[in-house]
Amino acid sequence: MLSVWATGVAVLLAAPVARAGGGWTRAQGGGYAKIGLTTVSTTSYHPLGGGTIETARFRQQVASLYAEYGLTDRWEVVLNTPVYRRAEFVTATPTQGFGDVQLGVRYGLLRGAWPLAVGVAVEAPTGNADARGRNRQDPRQTIALPTGDGEWNVWARAALSHSLAPRLPAYITLDAGYNQRTRGFTSQYTYGAEVGYQLGHAWLTAAVRTLDNVRAPSPDRLASIGLGEGVAYSSFSLGVNYAFSKHWWGTLNAAGGFGRLRNVYTGIQPTAGVAFEW
Repeated sequence: MLSVWATGVAVLLAAPVARAGGGWTRAQGGGYAKIGLTTVSTTSYHPLGGGTIETARFRQQVASLYAEYGLTDRWEVVLNTPVYRRAEFVTATPTQGFGDVQLGVRYGLLRGAWPLAVGVAVEAPTGNADARGRNRQDPRQTIALPTGDGEWNVWARAALSHSLAPRLPAYITLDAGYNQRTRGFTSQYTYGAEVGYQLGHAWLTAAVRTLDNVRAPSPDRLASIGLGEGVAYSSFSLGVNYAFSKHWWGTLNAAGGFGRLRNVYTGIQPTAGVAFEW
């Protein structure tokens, strides 16, 4: 029997890959596009009150598309969306489908040695917030495994970067963001840092990130859609981005959670992808 608290699922998100985002914006007509596959298999759930609960094994695969395009030398448009999300417990049938589309713009506020970019993005409820899996032994029992959170979100973000070249083939990025949520969900804030070091044709990256709530979340919302209310985590990730040619990149990233973990499943989460830059 599926536990009654597991009415929805949130899983730790990996940090962004190198060469995308940060304080730099694309030149006019320039762009970057990446398709990635993220997987996780875990039994560790962290409830809203803290601690860890071992559950039936949860598995999720997400194919995502991230893209940037330079409208001018300072303005760029950004697309970030799960084009396919599949989730299941071993005790229940899977759900699958399109996720929530996020579309926004970024502006290069400062340039030079310390470029600063600010942006705003709208996340539309294009996923299925009502998707449910059925217990394999008793189909009358269902569990919510949504592909989206069913709400409109507005994200505001800022990123400050610095290149250490030519002294060192490396960079650092600091970023922060605020997620204005709707439909009674508690708004969130995030902050993080990423460092990258070039080794031959590869960029090696390390990142830390925290997501938390602006106030105590409502436990009543947890039962509606667990893919959202009260989610909090810190994550650490390591990655490599390898240039196969002038335009093509292969990417590999692995993330894990630590610290304050709330309403989230955690486990080692690898992401593999292919990117094209022009």
